[in-house]
Amino acid sequence: MGKHRYQLHLGGWGKSTQKVRYKASLLLLMSCTMWMLAGHIAPAYAAAVPKLDLIRIALFIDTGKYSAPTPDVTLSADKGLDVSLRNAAGLKPLFATSDKSLLRVELDSYSVMVLETPDANQARALAKKLTDLKLDASISVRTKLGKPAYQLELGPYTTKELAASALTKAKTIADLTAVSKGFTAAVNGPLHWSAGSYSTEAEAQAQAAVLGQAGLDADVAYLDAVAGAPAFAVLVAAGSDTAELNAAKQQLGTLVPGISLQPVDAGLTYVIKRTLADPSSTTGGTIQQLLLGGTGVKLAVTSKSAETVTVLERSERAYRGLIELSRLNNKLAVINELPFEQYLVSVVSSELSKEWPLEALKAQAVAARTFALKQGVKYQIAHLTDTTLDQAYKGAGAEFATASQAVMATQGEVIMEQAGLISPLFYSNAGGMTAESTEVWGNKVNYLKSVATPDEGAEKGKAVWYRIVLPNGNSGYIHSSYARDTGQKNPAGLPYYESTGTDIAVRPAPYVDNTANPAAFKVNIGDRFVVFDQAVESNAYSWIRGPYDADKIKEKVNTVMKKPITGALDRLEVKGRGASGRVIEMTANGQLLEPDYPDALRTLFNGLPSTRFEIEETGRYTVLGADSVVRNQSASMPNVTVIGGTGSAKPAAESQLFVLSGDNKVRLTNKTSQYVFKGTGNGHGLGMSQWGAKGYAELGYDYKKILQTYYVGVSIIKE
Repeated sequence: MGKHRYQLHLGGWGKSTQKVRYKASLLLLMSCTMWMLAGHIAPAYAAAVPKLDLIRIALFIDTGKYSAPTPDVTLSADKGLDVSLRNAAGLKPLFATSDKSLLRVELDSYSVMVLETPDANQARALAKKLTDLKLDASISVRTKLGKPAYQLELGPYTTKELAASALTKAKTIADLTAVSKGFTAAVNGPLHWSAGSYSTEAEAQAQAAVLGQAGLDADVAYLDAVAGAPAFAVLVAAGSDTAELNAAKQQLGTLVPGISLQPVDAGLTYVIKRTLADPSSTTGGTIQQLLLGGTGVKLAVTSKSAETVTVLERSERAYRGLIELSRLNNKLAVINELPFEQYLVSVVSSELSKEWPLEALKAQAVAARTFALKQGVKYQIAHLTDTTLDQAYKGAGAEFATASQAVMATQGEVIMEQAGLISPLFYSNAGGMTAESTEVWGNKVNYLKSVATPDEGAEKGKAVWYRIVLPNGNSGYIHSSYARDTGQKNPAGLPYYESTGTDIAVRPAPYVDNTANPAAFKVNIGDRFVVFDQAVESNAYSWIRGPYDADKIKEKVNTVMKKPITGALDRLEVKGRGASGRVIEMTANGQLLEPDYPDALRTLFNGLPSTRFEIEETGRYTVLGADSVVRNQSASMPNVTVIGGTGSAKPAAESQLFVLSGDNKVRLTNKTSQYVFKGTGNGHGLGMSQWGAKGYAELGYDYKKILQTYYVGVSIIKE
């Protein structure tokens, strides 16, 4: 009513013959298909798109197949935390913490009681020694017999055996017996007696104080009780098995005649609340500790200001939504539950840069949404992890405004083929060509085809590194910022440079990574060296890895060969490449390597960025003699003879030999063979190259065209 209506007419063809009706139907179908592809009508399979309001992301979890455990976790929020038990009925509030105070949560399991002392400084000093031994030490603060008592504990541990092993390690401290003054260190466990159930926390605390006055360790526990049932209990003893628990009962009866003790039901869900000394405080500050008991226990922690919760053990990242803590496979599971679209804002922000074009961010948003929905509940109680095993998620602190804009602009949009949601794989950089699925997995996926991609932007602005050699023969790469041309050259015409700094690292490959590529040696101001080559700093587009000793490489290739190499590794060769140039087949000493799938070659060779590489063997080179005879020299062959400028000849017996090629390129060869990998790309290469998406956006592509370039034959559908 009162609105324009638009009608689509096709025809006309006069008489309605069967042939004409067929032709009209065909054109109508074609027109409707075009209309749908234009986004006006969703295809029929759009109804199959799953919907997700809240997503659950595993920060710490151990499912057996995926293991990222933590014994405990420390939470905080600027305005304090709300702590609740979580069950089928919803959330049952327990208590709130004060502003910025810390809350440590762990499972009620096994621990080692090392020391009890009235001297806080003594407990701290011993805790530091134990921490230096890589033991997880904490100090419980109690009041016993009307005085402060500081209990130094190690743990938690999942088994009694692990706790006993920690106790043995702690005893290696020479003065442990002296500082304990007769206190015997022992393993504690998760078995308790109940010294009473109460309706209010105040009543439970009063009873715990009475028992503490008698010299007992008594803790208040919150119970996951039904309405009208006691919500609090006072728990005593900490046995590691039934015999210890029964022995504790007798001892408790002696200390407090008439005490009534009841067994704790094995199916009971409870949360013990304790006070710990804050290890970062020098003024006696404390933090709250919660021990989660029962197989079905779930704790929900939210920010009182409804903003973020910080997780100390996850690089102090702040997370929106709630943090759920539970027991899974007898380990602590830490899950972040938050609105799905808000999660995507952090994923886009974690995967890409705020300086990147909006259309690239939109493409990432749609791919990330599709990926998450496609996975379902992948990890028993969580949809995804926060790692690049799935997709990077660094919480609220990573978010930036244009990522939010990209998610909102594409809200609900996913990538589909006729069979449903695709698996929209993405990665950093394709190195110029994406992969066919057979090059990576060995099987065929129709929408994953090899296409050209503008990935070169990753090396834009990267520094040049010089490859140098010192008079003592040491060689490697130095950042060009720390090397100055002296203007002088050696007899071979290569330039002399000198260091402009002190303790400047010279590395095997041209990039900074103190673990994977540590300094081979260092140079100081005025040290002179010859520059014989240079390279762009390794980046997501182009890179160099190595050199790796032949013996180390042999150890690795022998793990994927039917007949292991027994002698020296003399040849490592690429024998087959896929459509994109990625390596799919290799041989070692002529024998075929047989990894589980082609992309596994990356892991095999020390975690190469991609399989789009060439291999340089430092001990192998080709010599063209004066009589045009070609000789292929390898490290295992006899030395070549070198004729100097004076005409004298001698065997090249040195460990290093510099070879000048016909195009005046100098190459360093080693008598002891090593292997250098030089390649392009970073990642498996399947689907969308993130750097390529940036390049396409800069060329004017919108996000849909970007996605349909990388995922061939798909549709972008709004759920």
